[in-house]
Amino acid sequence: MEVELPEILKKSAMSGLGIALIAGVILSILGPYDTLSLPVLTRFIYWTSLSFIGGLGAYAFVPLAKKMGIEPSSWKLVFGQSITASIAVTACLIGLNLYRFQSVSPLATLYLFFFVWIISIVIASIAHLAETANRKPQLASSRAPLIERIKPSLRSADIYALTAEDHYVRVITSRGDDLLLMRLGDAIKEAAPIKGLSVHRSWWVAEGGVKSVDKSDGKMTIKLRSGQSAPVSRSNQKQLRDSGWA
Repeated sequence: MEVELPEILKKSAMSGLGIALIAGVILSILGPYDTLSLPVLTRFIYWTSLSFIGGLGAYAFVPLAKKMGIEPSSWKLVFGQSITASIAVTACLIGLNLYRFQSVSPLATLYLFFFVWIISIVIASIAHLAETANRKPQLASSRAPLIERIKPSLRSADIYALTAEDHYVRVITSRGDDLLLMRLGDAIKEAAPIKGLSVHRSWWVAEGGVKSVDKSDGKMTIKLRSGQSAPVSRSNQKQLRDSGWA
C-alpha cells in the first residue's frame, strides 16, 4: 500500500541524502575502523556508498514512523532511523564479508552492527538538527500589522495563536494574551506574514506556536508553546498532515 508523505518529509529525505554525502566525504577523510590504509579513491567510494545506503535505510523508516504516529520533530524518529540505517549498512557489509571470507560469526555481526550504529546515530542526529533548523519558521520577516493592535508590552513577543471569543479575538503570544475587538478573519489577515493555519472555525495557530500535535481516537489537538490547547476540526486534519504538522 502506498503511503502518502507530507511534502516536508519528502524534502527532509533529500536533505538527509545530502547529509549522507557530506558524512561519506568526512568519513573517507578520517578513515575510521582501519580504512585509512586504503587508497583515497577507494576509501571515498567505500564510505560514500555506505553513507548513501544508510541514508536510504534511515528514510525507509519514515513511512513506518508516520503509521506509528511519531512526530517528525521527535527524537524517536532519529533513533528509529539510526536502527534502520544500521540494518541496511550492516546487511551490505555482511554480504561483502560473505563474498570475501565465505562466513561471518554471529559475534562479529553483533560488533559490526554496534559500530555501524554509532556512526548512524551521529549522522541521523545531525540530519535531524539540520531538518529542524530548516523547519524553524521565520515568524515575521516583516512586522505583522496585528502586532500594532496589541498592548505595547506584548509587541516584541511571538504570536502563537488567535482564537475567537464572541465579538473579540484573543491573541496568544509568548508573553501573554490580549483581547481585540475585531473579527477572527480580519485578525488572520493582519497576522501575515506570520505562517499559520486555520485549524478550527474559531482558531488560527501560528507555525511557531506549535509545541506538539496530540492524536487520540481520531481527534487532533494542538499543544501550544504557551501551554494552551487548540482543537483541530476533522475537516482541517488533512491540511495539518499535508503541512507536516502531524
